[in-house]
Amino acid sequence: MGSPKTAKSAMKQGIWRRRIGAPFAAVAVAAVLAVVVFSGQFAKGPNDLERTVSSKLEGEDTEQIRLEDGQSPNKEAAIEEQKPSQAAPIDQDDNTLNPGLKQASGDERSAGGSDSLGKESHPQNQEGEGVTAESGAAPYTKCTAQSDTKICDLSNPRFDICELCGDARTIGQSSTVVYVPQNRASNGEDWSIRAQSRKHLPWIKKVTIKSVNSSEPEPRCTSKHHIPAIVFALGGLTANVWHDFSDVLVPLFLTARQFNGDIQLIITNNQPWFIKKYSAIFSRLTRHEIIDFDADDQVRCYPHVIVGLRSHQDLGIDPSSSPQNYTMVDFRLFVREAYGLPAAEVDIPYKADKDDPDKKPRIMLIDRGKSRRFVNAAHVVQGLDWFGFEVVKADPKIDSNLDEFVRLVDSCDAIMGVHGAGLTNMVFLRSGGVVVHIVPYGIEFMADGFYGAPARDMGLRHVQYSISPEESTLLEKYGWNHTVINDPETIRKGGWEKVAEFYMSKQDIVLNMTRFGPSLLNAIEFIM
Repeated sequence: MGSPKTAKSAMKQGIWRRRIGAPFAAVAVAAVLAVVVFSGQFAKGPNDLERTVSSKLEGEDTEQIRLEDGQSPNKEAAIEEQKPSQAAPIDQDDNTLNPGLKQASGDERSAGGSDSLGKESHPQNQEGEGVTAESGAAPYTKCTAQSDTKICDLSNPRFDICELCGDARTIGQSSTVVYVPQNRASNGEDWSIRAQSRKHLPWIKKVTIKSVNSSEPEPRCTSKHHIPAIVFALGGLTANVWHDFSDVLVPLFLTARQFNGDIQLIITNNQPWFIKKYSAIFSRLTRHEIIDFDADDQVRCYPHVIVGLRSHQDLGIDPSSSPQNYTMVDFRLFVREAYGLPAAEVDIPYKADKDDPDKKPRIMLIDRGKSRRFVNAAHVVQGLDWFGFEVVKADPKIDSNLDEFVRLVDSCDAIMGVHGAGLTNMVFLRSGGVVVHIVPYGIEFMADGFYGAPARDMGLRHVQYSISPEESTLLEKYGWNHTVINDPETIRKGGWEKVAEFYMSKQDIVLNMTRFGPSLLNAIEFIM
């Protein structure tokens, strides 16, 4: 695999190759630009990238986590056993959202005094007593009601979803969406679902979907809209960056992206801090106001309503299950576009900056705060520097300025950290960036499914390093003769709670930089 000396030699050779090749590269670029200018051809955008297969990922910064019944840990992500605190971070005001996603005051709300969490209130005119409508809107034609179409699908083990085409009316005060079918002779039906991608979490508020028959009066519209809407829940396990993406943002992308921003988002279990934190992503998904469903006192009428969020797998997308053939590459590029990061064709920073032959590859080192920490963090930083990296230390927290943090990640060629939610920030790396994944002792069985496959599916490179017992603080705590050290399989058979207790919550890392060296050489080869 090579030695540290080999690594440093390779780095120097790469720098000299760039020094020598820079003039020739400049000539080549000038020639290409001339061809482009005179032919009228321009660089292809993100959608022209080759699509990749989907992935699985896990997030578990919280201490008590479990698998849902019947699920294998290398197939499904771990989730908390206990309901997490719903308190907003200290720097996030429940009543204040980012510019463009601000809380509407009483005189800014739509007729009826509903609470909205939106960007802009589009001009409305009166369409009958007490009814407003979006002005200048063409009839909605993307969803046609069919008498034989099933409204709700409860068969997926991950999520429930209902799709109402034709005449759908949302009633926030009762958490109800009423469907008025064309054939009113049919029997009315009711469904009650948790409108998020983890339908088994009991503390997510349910939404009732009701199909009325001829004997039942439909609620009278107080606000008419000529765009579709998605009703979905926040809450759940959010406030953990992995769950933010896996449970909400990726499923919301899958469900809403097809409408190209012409969609209204209606949120139950609302968390204003979440919308504030990810305002850039919400702004790319919708051009319309965001409605707080639980506080909305209107009856809103839509031609198309989806209740729930589609979800293929943990932090993953299955293109064959998406009518639009979306992939995790599409999602990563969508997120980068939302934050104004360089386009898909821009190379990783080490290769993109041709004018600086002495430039070092940058690696972001994420150190955890509670468990699975680097005990010898200073030694790790020294080792990375010795191998030729410029080290960027980061401890991303929920109260970080995300706009600044994503640009810091984008400026790096690689991200390195111990198995945990912080690695989810790989979504902000450029195509070809490297994820260096340190796997704690005892959880090797789920490592690739949780971080390796997702990284590859996003068009990134993945380097996995599994620590030895000598690099785990568990050895000092329990000794070689304890089952935790000599028989991890037995601990695993005891259930996910035992895996979480010992290997996730009680373990820190003493990284052996000599043993770790070959993995760093792999990362260097990917970067160069």
